[in-house]
Amino acid sequence: MTTWLAVGGLLALGAAVAVYAMSAVSLRKLVLAARSRRASDVTPSVTIVKPLLGTDEGLEANLESFFRLDYPADAYEVVFSMASTDDPAAAVARRVADRHPSIRTTFVFDAREPGGNAKVNRLEAALRHARFRLILFSDGNVRVRPDFLRRAVAWFDDPNVGLVSHLFQATGAQSLGSRLEALYLNGCLQPGTAAIAHLLKMPCVVGKSILISRRALDAIGGISVLRDFLAEDYLLGRRVRRAGYEVRLSGDVLDTSEVRKSPKAAWARHRRWAIMRRHLGGPLYTAELLTSALPWFGLAMLSSSPAIRIAAAALLGARWGLEAWAAAQAGGRLRLRDVPLLPLRDVAAAAVFWAGMTGRHVRWRGHPLRIGKQTRILGSAAWPAAAG
Repeated sequence: MTTWLAVGGLLALGAAVAVYAMSAVSLRKLVLAARSRRASDVTPSVTIVKPLLGTDEGLEANLESFFRLDYPADAYEVVFSMASTDDPAAAVARRVADRHPSIRTTFVFDAREPGGNAKVNRLEAALRHARFRLILFSDGNVRVRPDFLRRAVAWFDDPNVGLVSHLFQATGAQSLGSRLEALYLNGCLQPGTAAIAHLLKMPCVVGKSILISRRALDAIGGISVLRDFLAEDYLLGRRVRRAGYEVRLSGDVLDTSEVRKSPKAAWARHRRWAIMRRHLGGPLYTAELLTSALPWFGLAMLSSSPAIRIAAAALLGARWGLEAWAAAQAGGRLRLRDVPLLPLRDVAAAAVFWAGMTGRHVRWRGHPLRIGKQTRILGSAAWPAAAG
């Protein structure tokens, strides 16, 4: 039995390395394609919508980056949307906006919750004040480079494109929780997202930054149709594709601030995301068993055969080496001080998979929720004590 487990572990480890290699190559191709794409000389008008809740790490610098774009000040506007004037993000956003009076900025405060997804409720309120035909939905922890918007709008030179989202990488990690999360986001989810879009040709929309045309948004019935779904970003891409528009994933990698998150907060976030992916992916979710290499390595090392043990060690080294290569392709790097955390990250990734497979409830923005098919929010739930 032990021999069969070891052989099975070795085969699974080989499969994990092969799948990761294809994902890393997909990431490289997306990034290279983005680098070869010229920034647009045309500057269509854009409304940037920022739904905010609380002070994300690095919030002021993140917001500042959207006011320092290499884009005509009269060709874009910023709409901040919050539930309450008491939200601490409001003071930060006003401070940033006051430094840039040439850029039209609107503050929307609307506490109404017509749907279960509070973020969609904030987007819906903001869109009532949006003036332009291109709309950028962007989270508070996103930081962009000055040429970001010119490069993003270039996709819409093709009238068939209805939506563009962007890959992102976690930066600035200092605490243990943030360092582990950055390794998971950059090393596992980023290449996996690229593979879904590039190899499987599926619309894989990343909610950190979504640029959508007003025509595409109107074609699906507006953002309000997603107010009762937790995975509004992914479903937005799916609906835009069904409406006849192309959905693109850009290899212009954005930065998100993940600095001092606790392990508990990181776990809660990724447990929620895993449960959502299971509800969206169905049987395809089981492919995430190959995300983590270390458990398969552990099975292979049960063998008494030196050849199997050596092969397992070589494959594990190849997997982590590919991760360093993939990070470099995306403009980042695997820091030497984080390499010792890779085994712990792999254990956490395996735990996230099983939590997603067995979990039934999620906690989001402090509220326990039950979700159903396609992440439809079924209502509040009594939070099981064992769920953490």
